[in-house]
Amino acid sequence: MRTVPICTAIVAMLAASSATAGKLEGPARFCGYSPIIDLEAGETVWTLEGGIHGGTFRWDGDFGSLEVNGIGWASRPKGQMVREPQDDRPARFEQRYSEREYVVAVWNGRQAAAYFSSAKPMTRRQLEAIDRVRLFQEGETPEDCNLRTTFSWE
Repeated sequence: MRTVPICTAIVAMLAASSATAGKLEGPARFCGYSPIIDLEAGETVWTLEGGIHGGTFRWDGDFGSLEVNGIGWASRPKGQMVREPQDDRPARFEQRYSEREYVVAVWNGRQAAAYFSSAKPMTRRQLEAIDRVRLFQEGETPEDCNLRTTFSWE
């Protein structure tokens, strides 16, 4: 029968594709596309997927775990702004429930944004972690990045 070798090949391909995520550990400055996070000791970032204008990763720490979608060329996020953007920090938008998850967005007032999501409502500690995030947008090169994601056509 040919079904066993085909199933084995499919499982092998899926295992290989899931192994592409990278683990990045703090303390260090992580520059994703577009979030900048000064990772504290014990915090990790797992890179997931990337594209031309953004990428996704999981951020783990004492606060729990957050899925992050960073976008270097974005429009203003939906929802109510609860903190205005300033030179040294992005705007933060209220937590909202969307497509079976809770989402908090940050935006630099121009084109960079990041969306943080969790299956459960965000805790105070998660919101404090999100408040540490800074943003850069397409065409900018942030400084002092010990860890970073980079775009590749391959």
